[in-house]
Amino acid sequence: MGGLGLPGDLSSTSRFVRAAFTRLNSVCGCSESESVSQFFHILGSVYQTRGCAQTEDGYEITVYTSCCNTSKGIYYYTTYENQQITAVKLANEDLNGCRVISYPLIKGQQIFMQN
Repeated sequence: MGGLGLPGDLSSTSRFVRAAFTRLNSVCGCSESESVSQFFHILGSVYQTRGCAQTEDGYEITVYTSCCNTSKGIYYYTTYENQQITAVKLANEDLNGCRVISYPLIKGQQIFMQN
């Protein structure tokens, strides 16, 4: 369980309390970009990092995190391998169509090289 009983352990209960505490004490800006960024920072406080909690099949990790702006129909996500926020604007698709639309998760780390 990744340090069960220690302050800040990786149990579901401890992670839920930490996320709730972080949410209640965080300060967010007014723009959507600031809100989305803050959301992922809050969830970052409870990520499962590879190596901290071992299972029979390997290690517990946070495979992905996501949120959605339901008013604009935008789905945001990050993956364990790629912390860059990726967005899918659902309104750009034919939502009344008959085919399933899917997007592959962008798993490779996206690094912006400034120079």
